[in-house]
Amino acid sequence: MSRPIQRVLFIEPRAPRPHIFSRVVIPRLGAVLLGTILRNQGLDVKVIVEEIEQPDYRRLDFQPDLVAISTITSTAPRAYELARFYRRQGIPVVLGGAHPSFLPEEGLEEADYVICGEGDEALPELVRALNEGGGLGSIGNLAYRDGEAVRLNPWRPFVADLDALPIPNYGLIHGWEKTGHRYLSIATSRGCPYNCSFCSVILLFGRQYRYNSVDRVLEELRTHGTRAAHVFFCDDNFTARPERIKELCDRILREGLKVEWSAQVRVEAAQDEELLRLMAKSGCFIVFVGLESINPATLKAYNKKQTVAGIRQAVHTFHRHGIRVHGMFVFGAEEDDFQVIRDTVSFSREVRLDSLQYLILTPVPGTRVFQELDQAGRIISRDWSLYDGHHAVFQPRHFTPYELQYETVRALRRFYSWPAIAGRLLKGDLLGAQVWTYARLLTRHAWKRASYPTQLREMLLARVRQLRQWLPSPRKVTKVGIPADIWSLSTWDQQARKFLVRFLERLGMEVVQEAAEEAGTGPVQALQRQIARLQGKADLVLLPLWAGLEGAHQRLKELQGLTQETTGRLLTLEFQPATFYNACMELGLCFQKRLDRIRRIYFQTLAEVGAVL
Repeated sequence: MSRPIQRVLFIEPRAPRPHIFSRVVIPRLGAVLLGTILRNQGLDVKVIVEEIEQPDYRRLDFQPDLVAISTITSTAPRAYELARFYRRQGIPVVLGGAHPSFLPEEGLEEADYVICGEGDEALPELVRALNEGGGLGSIGNLAYRDGEAVRLNPWRPFVADLDALPIPNYGLIHGWEKTGHRYLSIATSRGCPYNCSFCSVILLFGRQYRYNSVDRVLEELRTHGTRAAHVFFCDDNFTARPERIKELCDRILREGLKVEWSAQVRVEAAQDEELLRLMAKSGCFIVFVGLESINPATLKAYNKKQTVAGIRQAVHTFHRHGIRVHGMFVFGAEEDDFQVIRDTVSFSREVRLDSLQYLILTPVPGTRVFQELDQAGRIISRDWSLYDGHHAVFQPRHFTPYELQYETVRALRRFYSWPAIAGRLLKGDLLGAQVWTYARLLTRHAWKRASYPTQLREMLLARVRQLRQWLPSPRKVTKVGIPADIWSLSTWDQQARKFLVRFLERLGMEVVQEAAEEAGTGPVQALQRQIARLQGKADLVLLPLWAGLEGAHQRLKELQGLTQETTGRLLTLEFQPATFYNACMELGLCFQKRLDRIRRIYFQTLAEVGAVL
């Protein structure tokens, strides 16, 4: 270490693009809390939250000896940019937060150290070791390089006594005074016993709830909360222990604390009328509820342990107590299709959600969803800046990525419509009208000016252009031949096979199927003869291959006797359960131009055939 660490700069990178909460900046607690811990140990500390103020780092009046950057997945590119900036100056950098916790090797390509999981104890130990020359191998949660080797120390037990942690010092935040202390967050617990497939909370903070005492929460409210315009209780499930929150709300009322607050809760919180009465009386303005889906199959897949009827009743009960509801839905599950998204808009209007987010399922590193999609080869982008819940970065089951992106933005535009905004104004809900207008403008930006939807559309069309090279030109395809032995050469399910034939017929194709040959003939040789006979009967020969047929493409290329003309009219297309819909859309676009019509034909055929794909 070239110099002792006396001054530490914490940075929380800005989001890659505006979002619905951009105008209400509530700093995440990680950097502020860790900065407070080091400040209490005698170090000079500054915290930069770029959403509040982004300084010119070259002219910053604070020259750090160590830079600590906290990042989630969507801010990782910005975090890496900042890490490179300071490392070029010879200043060591430590990364923390959810993203580097699950990809520490990637983090160590850009930084000197990575703190995985909770850093309340690990970061002070790292600073002490760097100052005093101690070894790094005993510091739990630390990842670092030892020469060319990467060392990943075991994760330490979670912090048991949350009351032992200091009250975050918001005065450490650069530019905080300019905000007027309007919004701040208070954490009263860590951990979550639930296991939602798209969430990494239990990996970061454990499955057991750990709580601050009510006395400690009240102390923090007295210190900061009563001076703020709004307090956000940032627990992942604020009402996990209802009796505790009842006590907190009752104490707020008895002490006469004037606090407007919000929190993240689950649907079942609305089942406790006494809890909601106390929440409303003590200043609860709005709750943020992970509604996730109105599709029962999707709720089951997400492991949400809630029902659509429960969601409906919960929103009604919150409203009856005068508490606004911000609902959050996630589109793109294996069980979702475009109709689920459109029905969700109708449901959202029916239950009169005060505001909402329609998010796209995002395979964040560390989650079960990421592992499953990554292993299946269905992740289409590793641009981490797109992992913000607003971009389709994987291959969905019942959408093309472009359709998932389009339908989600379309749903937002339908909910935050101009007539709905006018309705808010007529009811005298000025705040609601402002929020809805901002959300509407964001959706316009997301579609009209952003390049990603165009990229997804081009990705789909490029694949179709590739397939169309095998179609006869300039002749229009009206007859598609399918050799019978292709079904047995693959492992086609009878229903899927029936569906594909009927799907082609609904697209306007006449399907010509060559009969199977007698037993005893080699499958490749039989297939070769069937293809040759189909050349005189059809405009195009389709070879639908089921995934897992090893070497099939190469074996088909090696078929003897196929002329260049024949090969040019032979289309090989692979199908598999997870991307069957996408393959059908690509095939349909070879013959027709309107994706919405092809999609309608697909689902009509599903209903007609009775297939489950």
